[in-house]
Amino acid sequence: MTPRPSARMAAFVRFLRHHGYGPGPGETADALRALDLEAVADVALGRARLRSLLCRDHEEWRRFPGLFDRFWLGRGGGALTGDAAARVDTRLRSGPGTTGLAGTADDLAFDPGAAGAGRQVTLSRADFRFLTDARDRREIERLAERLARRLHHLHTRRRTTARHGRRLDLRRTLRASLATGGLPVHPRYRARRPQHPRLLLLQDISHSMVHYSPLLTRFCRGLLRAVTDCEAFAFHTRLYRVTDLYRERDATMLRQRMESMNHLWLGGTRIADSLAQFNREHASRFAGRHRTCLLLSDGFDSDDPGHLAREIAMLRAQVGRLIWLNPALGLPAVTEQDLPGPVRRHVDQVLPAHNLLELSRAVAWLGRG
Repeated sequence: MTPRPSARMAAFVRFLRHHGYGPGPGETADALRALDLEAVADVALGRARLRSLLCRDHEEWRRFPGLFDRFWLGRGGGALTGDAAARVDTRLRSGPGTTGLAGTADDLAFDPGAAGAGRQVTLSRADFRFLTDARDRREIERLAERLARRLHHLHTRRRTTARHGRRLDLRRTLRASLATGGLPVHPRYRARRPQHPRLLLLQDISHSMVHYSPLLTRFCRGLLRAVTDCEAFAFHTRLYRVTDLYRERDATMLRQRMESMNHLWLGGTRIADSLAQFNREHASRFAGRHRTCLLLSDGFDSDDPGHLAREIAMLRAQVGRLIWLNPALGLPAVTEQDLPGPVRRHVDQVLPAHNLLELSRAVAWLGRG
């Protein structure tokens, strides 16, 4: 039976959200109305209408045609010839007509290897747990840190007055010319205002996260080095403040300091108790309505799900946004729907975090302010 247009459009919107877009119910309804009979008959017209409705910035505009063709026309879904997992273990090679662990070429929101060889692009798509080569793992960790530091260069859409730029501020230029007899000797320009996000990092370092801890630790380190107002906590059965540890400038020294702190690593997992400890002891100082909280965890918890939902709700009430980076979503059998419903209701966004590509989408979400 052919699915109804509304169900098909809802599936397309979910597909876009999975790739970092953010259309809401209003945009979905507008998109459904835009696809009248004329647009349905003309694929190019339908693509153009949906592109104008569902894209919010240049990056989304650039990626939209590939995603549209992939969903509606079935193009671009084949396996990459440079499947990163297959390079590490041939048993993981994608079969004909499958996407594979490495994803597809039109998925890359940020190319961390644009200045280097294609090998970095291939590695950026590999699930970190399949990288057994030490050199590849170190390279991915380094790229994750460099990726996180891109937040330092983000700008808001709001503009401010500047002495240099490419967009003239006519009103302020004319006002400044009054002091020089009407001659625009000192032109004024409009420049994009720098964005300085405020971050709170809560990283799960329990035994179940052992395969991803090196990658996410370097990612957190990059965030702390890029953002001045950033605090980091690590937890397994207890919560520890690790801001000063992660601000260590030398990566080798950071690794040595972490290895010497045996009490931090490879414990059990008690997410609810750890969040309760943060809410009780640290939230008054480190939370805030202007702060974005990143919870980096696979969600495997020995605490009661109801307890976790209550602590998540309390945490969400004290921050501006709550984003869950979950590396377990890279597993074929795990989806966002596997998270307890009461927990999902209090999280603004759940994103995968099992490779560099997914971390780049997390950075894009952080940049939306």
